[in-house]
Amino acid sequence: MRAKFTMFVPAVQPRALNCTVAVTTVVAFMLASRSLRTAVLGALLVSATAWARAPEPAHPGDETEVFTGGEETAQGATPRRPALAYWKLRLTVRVPSTERPVRVGVLVPLSDGRQDVLGRRAAAPGFHFRESEVSPNLRAEWAAERATATALTYDLALRIAEPTAPPIPAEPVAALPHPPDGEAALAPTRHIQSDAPEVRRRAQRIVGRATRLDEVIWSLYQYTAAFVPAADPPGAQDAVTVLAARRGTSLGRARALTALLQAVGVPARLVGGLRLGSTPEKRATNSWVEAWTGSEWVPLDPAGGYFGTLPTSYLALYRGDLPLIVHTAGLDVDYGFAIRQATRRAVEEGEEEEDVALTAGRRPVVRGAGRQPVETHSTYVSEPVASVVLIADQSVPEAVTDRILGEAHDAAINCVLLTARFESRYFRESYLERLVATNLPLIRQAHVVLVATADDAGLYALLGLGERNVRLDDARIIAAGAMGRPAALMLGSLLYHLIHPGEVVLVNHRADLLPLWELARANLIDGTPMAEEARRWNIDALVLGEAGARLPAWRRPLMHLWARAVRAQVPLSALTLILILPIIASLVVVARIVVGLETFGMFGPVIVSLAFITTGLQWGLVIFVVIVGLGVLLRAGLQRLRLQAVSRLAILIALVSAVMGGLTLLGAVLGIGPLLNISIFPMVIMSNVIENFAASQVELGTAEALRMTLATLFLSVACYLVVDQAGLQSLVLAFPEILLVTVAFDAVLGKWRGVRLLEYVRFFRAVRHGHAETSAVSPAEARRS
Repeated sequence: MRAKFTMFVPAVQPRALNCTVAVTTVVAFMLASRSLRTAVLGALLVSATAWARAPEPAHPGDETEVFTGGEETAQGATPRRPALAYWKLRLTVRVPSTERPVRVGVLVPLSDGRQDVLGRRAAAPGFHFRESEVSPNLRAEWAAERATATALTYDLALRIAEPTAPPIPAEPVAALPHPPDGEAALAPTRHIQSDAPEVRRRAQRIVGRATRLDEVIWSLYQYTAAFVPAADPPGAQDAVTVLAARRGTSLGRARALTALLQAVGVPARLVGGLRLGSTPEKRATNSWVEAWTGSEWVPLDPAGGYFGTLPTSYLALYRGDLPLIVHTAGLDVDYGFAIRQATRRAVEEGEEEEDVALTAGRRPVVRGAGRQPVETHSTYVSEPVASVVLIADQSVPEAVTDRILGEAHDAAINCVLLTARFESRYFRESYLERLVATNLPLIRQAHVVLVATADDAGLYALLGLGERNVRLDDARIIAAGAMGRPAALMLGSLLYHLIHPGEVVLVNHRADLLPLWELARANLIDGTPMAEEARRWNIDALVLGEAGARLPAWRRPLMHLWARAVRAQVPLSALTLILILPIIASLVVVARIVVGLETFGMFGPVIVSLAFITTGLQWGLVIFVVIVGLGVLLRAGLQRLRLQAVSRLAILIALVSAVMGGLTLLGAVLGIGPLLNISIFPMVIMSNVIENFAASQVELGTAEALRMTLATLFLSVACYLVVDQAGLQSLVLAFPEILLVTVAFDAVLGKWRGVRLLEYVRFFRAVRHGHAETSAVSPAEARRS
């Protein structure tokens, strides 16, 4: 069976960003007072974060029944006030040509006290369509005597509210009245074994002597919410198995909570649905629980951390432990959901918006406020011979995607393609690392993991597997990106040492995804060696393995040192920024001593260039201009107050902090990723730039102050381009002894006593001006003089 499933990619602040703040703050210390250093140290301690492994979505295993509810969600918090959101959802079911009778049924949402279905529309060319009520659910059904290749669609317009959590009555459980559906909410099922002796004993042990309804529900909820998310589900996700292992997916934990509640006499039922989102990474199937409190059903989501209420991104599709889709056995059905957040006018008044459609072989790009260019495409078969995960930081053409998915389906290969495209290498690397962590269960099961990026960002993201002690025994890894061969050999050897794959194939230049896919497919299906297939596609590949290339012996101690750092949860991206700092400083020394470029201090260009590395040049320039421009205006206003310099600088730091916070919030609202990294602009340095501009404006004039500001910005951009384009970030990690060269280089330049290049330009202009004045004097005047 070929099907498309939603991958969950959380858009969170990259973890390594905190380490970047630490790097830049070290430099800022040299300009800060003792009290400011204490404050920065406190901020660093508060900013320390911990990793949490992303859980695994369950994959349906039945040919005719497709279950939902295996996706994990991040821990949430009970909202403080009601909210409202509008959504548009399209379900597309693709049916192949067949001469047999065809029947497809899908459970679709109903209106209740929390969600309202404002509009439905079904398209069923060549099929009979009907909606049948299967209390308490609604099923959309398509039927035909025979079918050609057809796409069946079901569109919904939704309004979802986020009401305040109702209080749970403090009444005895024994006095609880039965719900409207009677004994169904207390009856055990095949996966919810509430009558099992071990479940009853466990429930009684958790509840203890508690008899009140609020105490019982809270105790059981807290117990299941503390279960470990299952990156590798321990067997079947039924209640007994999950309770025994104390770990499970969201579906497993929901079943466990339902069984525990029913075991102590509290009516409960499973709810299956979708976790919506305004960006593609928020699309996911999920399961939660509803408990009967005497007058209403109260939602409980132990996996997401919601008690008594749910956010507006939760859409309930059905109640009960049921399959989402039922279709004719043996039918190769392809399905998928397209989701987007809409406006009230578009949903309630019928205003047309940009349509979201599912095309063949592709999962739709979900469009929202953030508009993050993230896509997931997948194809599954009923009896796969292999599994491949492809990760790219480039927009893959639709024809290439369809060809890859089609060839994978024909070769009986489960294939998942994940793409994330960003301007900043640093931000792209962090996002790709989160992408790898979120889809860790798929990567564990894959026979080939293929990463194609513009540079070494994908290789750094794969190194994050070493932090989690993941082993990919016998799997093959293909990593392509522009990087130096020595750096590729060091990073590839480090990856091979950390996760122990069968082979690591490195392509140290940017390569198209299609040839890399053909390389992987030929190796899986035909058994063609990677190196041989790479030569056929004119790909210069470096193969690491038992019989492949190896790191020179004198470099292996360094590789083992980096491996120990990775296993100790030290991000290599932060180490790279630390090691690249002396190189940037040497470039600033050359610009100031040899070229004669006048800037606002030594540290300003260094820190701003580091900021450009993390945000990207385009947004980095925007952020610099906005912060400095607003700061100069604020500084002009403070001049009238006649404050002392220390007080004025402290106020500038506060005002610059407010501007930074505002830009960060703007990035969160508009979904602009680089604006979320604005915190790496050190407040002290930016405030000093503003103060220096104002002082230069008073002493030397506005023109000179602007010239020095532009010189600082120019030098920062030059340092960024040298570091980013020359591949120095990976090179300095492979050869950290380069730092000794920079020290010697700085010492030599420190002895420089020659004329600077810009001084030659000034002298040339002066000499030329003098010659012009001499030639303008007549011979008679020269004789008289």
